[in-house]
Amino acid sequence: MSVTILLFALDNLRQRYGALAPQGKDPRHDTSPFRAFRTVLLEALAERAHDEAEASMWWEGGYNEYALAVAVEPTGAVSDLEGAASRACPLDGVRVGPIRRDRYSMGLIAPGRWQVAYEEGAAFEAPFGAPTGHFGAPGIRRVP
Repeated sequence: MSVTILLFALDNLRQRYGALAPQGKDPRHDTSPFRAFRTVLLEALAERAHDEAEASMWWEGGYNEYALAVAVEPTGAVSDLEGAASRACPLDGVRVGPIRRDRYSMGLIAPGRWQVAYEEGAAFEAPFGAPTGHFGAPGIRRVP
């Protein structure tokens, strides 16, 4: 199944939300910037939703050009998906393609409301305040 995939450049995410990490916290583990991004994104999508949908995410890229990919299923559940998403952060790209099997749930969206998606009592969050992992690759953390 093909969906619209929104790409948010890691550098843009860090520039817009990175300063929200509390002083003294390790930005490789602190997910405050991601939580702020997720809130703005899901809120913007819910404002334009006309059906229930699920947002999921994964990292794409290599070396130092990473992007957070976000897919909203089903396709067409959110009017002007790109415009709504760009309120959270400028889009680095948009494409239509298959959804990845190794994606992480981000949130549930419905007209005028949203909630963080939880699996087995935990949410998945992406600490992007500082480089982590191989070649600065960002990671995904399971947060209770």
